[in-house]
Amino acid sequence: MNVDIQKRTSPKISRTSVFLVILGSVFFGVLLCIYPLEAANGAANGLGCCLNILIPSLFPFMVLSVFVIQSGAANYLDRPLGSFCRLIFRLPGSSAAAIFMSMIGGYPVGARCVSALLDQGEISLQQARRMLCFCINAGPAFVITAVGAGYLHSIQSGVILLISQLAACLLLGLFCRGRKKESIQPRSTSRKPVAAPGQALIHSTADAARSMCSMCCFVILFAVLISFLEIFIQNPAISAWAAAFLEVTNGCAKLSQIGIPLWIFAFFIGWGGLCVHFQILSLLRNLPMPLGKFFLFRFLHGVLCAAIAFFLCKIWPVSSETFSNVSTTPMIHVPDSPAAAVCLIVLCIIFLVGYSKHKASLK
Repeated sequence: MNVDIQKRTSPKISRTSVFLVILGSVFFGVLLCIYPLEAANGAANGLGCCLNILIPSLFPFMVLSVFVIQSGAANYLDRPLGSFCRLIFRLPGSSAAAIFMSMIGGYPVGARCVSALLDQGEISLQQARRMLCFCINAGPAFVITAVGAGYLHSIQSGVILLISQLAACLLLGLFCRGRKKESIQPRSTSRKPVAAPGQALIHSTADAARSMCSMCCFVILFAVLISFLEIFIQNPAISAWAAAFLEVTNGCAKLSQIGIPLWIFAFFIGWGGLCVHFQILSLLRNLPMPLGKFFLFRFLHGVLCAAIAFFLCKIWPVSSETFSNVSTTPMIHVPDSPAAAVCLIVLCIIFLVGYSKHKASLK
């Protein structure tokens, strides 16, 4: 019986996909043999990023995110923030902790909170999927400290990037809200009992350690891929854009060296990078998420972040000293038009409204 169910639920893989996977694996293996020094340097850079940025900024939040769910502390946020979640997002009050942690913890923290809520029976699978459309954000430690103060030498730039990201998060959450009132009720019949504080701390620490190990492996792997990318792409601008598309930390460091507008940083921080995406998907063992929808909303998040950051820079101009350490002439021409930003926001709103209506018509 179990074998039949597994056969029916296991996805079918086409021969073309298998061939591409084999071809990519062989190509990557050949690169490792031809360029071992570049691969080692890339892995070392990735390891340094894990030790200096990823683990110090994310590990405490990863522990806290699971602890507040399993210990029952998240239920105490139901009173001050639960009404807001039920009214704006049409989610149970217990989801307030996950939404709040996603705004301050870092990219994978929100996804781990959503997964923990689903494990505890506080939210349904449909609600978890809706939350994953907007509960994925970079933390203030990365946006303000690393990108703003570190790469751009401007706290003001970091604040603009953070505000644009959180505003885009709230807009996406508003458009992803449920339509039926009964959807805000938790699955009370399937709730797991709240663990004692000591047991919750032990479990959350062990869970965070396993998650951090998986995340660090992805960072090191993508650092190697970026080092190979730089071998074949000699243009610094194209290399920086490609690096930001793959891995946001190294990408932002490279983008800060080529002189581009701040809203481009906002887009890539909202997008998050493929490395972050794989980190998040590796944490969602019990939460199957449609990949097309996941990547689509990550792209929409980046577009909204860019448009909002563009307007914030017009209202609150960034000092010219911010980019004093980079070239004043962009190596790639980027349009700087308010009309373009308005069009991006309008197109995103039209798409989200159309998507919501289409989804409602299927029910």
